[in-house]
Amino acid sequence: MKLKLVATKEVKDKIKQAIKEQDIQYSDDASFVLYELHHEHEFLLVREKEDYFRIAVKDIIYIEAKGAQVLAHTKDGIYQVKETMYQLEANLYEKGFLRIHKAFIVNKKDIRRIKTSLNMKFLLVLSNQETVEVSRSYYYHFKEEMGF
Repeated sequence: MKLKLVATKEVKDKIKQAIKEQDIQYSDDASFVLYELHHEHEFLLVREKEDYFRIAVKDIIYIEAKGAQVLAHTKDGIYQVKETMYQLEANLYEKGFLRIHKAFIVNKKDIRRIKTSLNMKFLLVLSNQETVEVSRSYYYHFKEEMGF
């Protein structure tokens, strides 16, 4: 079996050593997660207080990075996610999610209104009536993805 590690050098070295020593344990709350390439992501493992559970990806309105936390916003609540924004951006793109800001990934189906703003920015009104900003860095990519 071949394994590719996409992580910091520090984490890679730690994992390589654990594999070498066969000191690997399975845990749902592990800090490192392996995904099968092209795996269908129907659910996301989230945390609320001390409980872990799965939410359907289709129910996520947007994902927000707030400091060290990554939060998934749904109509039912806000949940903490283990994955990084980079992992989520890559894994959820095929499900209709789009990175619009360093701190935001939105579900395109939940965009209700697009308002133009100054300095090459957009404001998006989402299905939960919250507003998020498309930053200048993602402006042209957003326009291309949305078809205008």
